[in-house]
Amino acid sequence: MTDRLRALAATPHARPVDLLAASYLAATGLIAGLSLSSTGLMIAGLHVVALVLVHALGRVSVPVNRPLAFLRLVWPVAITPLLYLELATLNQLLFPGYFDATVQAWEQALFGSQLSIVMSGWYDALWFSEMLHFGYVSYYVVVPAALIGGFSLGGEDGLERVAFTTALAFFLCYLCFAVFPVAGPRYEFARIVGPQTDGAVFGLVHSILESGSSKGTAFPSSHVAATVSAWLAAGLVDRRLMWILAPFAVSLTMGTVYGRFHYGIDTAVGLGVAMLAVAWTPRLMARLRPARPT
Repeated sequence: MTDRLRALAATPHARPVDLLAASYLAATGLIAGLSLSSTGLMIAGLHVVALVLVHALGRVSVPVNRPLAFLRLVWPVAITPLLYLELATLNQLLFPGYFDATVQAWEQALFGSQLSIVMSGWYDALWFSEMLHFGYVSYYVVVPAALIGGFSLGGEDGLERVAFTTALAFFLCYLCFAVFPVAGPRYEFARIVGPQTDGAVFGLVHSILESGSSKGTAFPSSHVAATVSAWLAAGLVDRRLMWILAPFAVSLTMGTVYGRFHYGIDTAVGLGVAMLAVAWTPRLMARLRPARPT
């Protein structure tokens, strides 16, 4: 896999986002392969195939056509839902089981309680619960809006910065999931009871999670990390985007704990990952930029 990464770096039109995605695929492919299980070796083989495809994509320059240019630069973010699906299997290959007891101990030491249990009882008004649950699913709006806004207001460079920052946040979280699986309060604690459960948004959010979540992907919160990193990166392109997306980013961050989707420490570390992604992006992109033709 190292040879494939070197080859990609030498590909004429490879972009920093291509190299970032290739690094993640190589790292998780290695994790899978180290298990020496049939499932792990199959995942590793699929990642090798994916690296070959990334290498081929690296030969494609950014098209003049704007929709195609957008897709050329955001593909690492676009494939994160697919990569997410394999995590429930990947995170059981090297370290079977879940580290919730450890994270709960950290939570108790840091906050003096289990925030995901007590927070929903602080204010249980239906409208407040609905607002925070809507904020939780606004993740599906904030990330695309940040990417589209970055492209519309910052052009190719603005889009690439937002895409790289968001993908970096995702991949840092996903690597943690792969070796430190945490199921989260949705699996560990009882579901919320009370007036909040009567809300339509409450029901919708929990139905979505029941049908499409990967167990072991709680710590850190990739919802928070990706949303906040996309929000801040878009704000660096144009400050108006920061103010427009702020209510969604804030309500999502609160909603992750209020709805018992994440421990408080999951959210806190997710915020830290977002800050690291925003801070590291300029330097990482500069280091990877020489692979791009002048």
